Amino acid sequence: MSQTLHSARSIPTNWVVSSRVALFLAAVGFLPGGRSQTVVPPRFEDYRVGDVYRGAVKPPEFGDLSRYEGTDLRCFGGDPAAAALEHVNFAGHFVIDACTCGTGCHYLYMWDAVTGKFFGRLPPGVIDIGPYDLGRKDSVEYKGEEHRADSSLLIVDGCVEDTCDCATRYYRWTGNQFQLVLRRPVRMPSACAKKR
Repeated sequence: MSQTLHSARSIPTNWVVSSRVALFLAAVGFLPGGRSQTVVPPRFEDYRVGDVYRGAVKPPEFGDLSRYEGTDLRCFGGDPAAAALEHVNFAGHFVIDACTCGTGCHYLYMWDAVTGKFFGRLPPGVIDIGPYDLGRKDSVEYKGEEHRADSSLLIVDGCVEDTCDCATRYYRWTGNQFQLVLRRPVRMPSACAKKR
């Protein structure tokens, strides 16, 4: 006896569907009257910037280095001339760089390539990208960050350090701060999944 698969929208009217199943299908948009809740993530093209600065990159102005210690000092206390070799890679005239704090752990900072103005730890702060559960078939590793010179969109994929706050976050640079546009939950490491 062959069976014909039907899309959820074409369920024959003579089928009996429990009220719970019908409510679920309507809620996710598969039955008439339901609306799909699919959220389309922002794209770099949605946040294009006009011009991309191609001139010499001014080193970041970290300020008084005595205020830094540990990881910050290691990242910000280097030779400023090395930073001048960087290229604009974000929002037309900014350079985003990462400071590593261990395996799979880092935070982002940026500076204005034209003025040297420094912006410390970018949101969401220190992130862990993994790999989590190394050696297991269900290990998890996140992408980290994505950004482009011609866009003001910053995408950060990972877990906030020492938490189970794991997500892909989409931020828009407004010219003076980052604004969260969308936060999408992602697959959790097994230690986090067990806590739920």
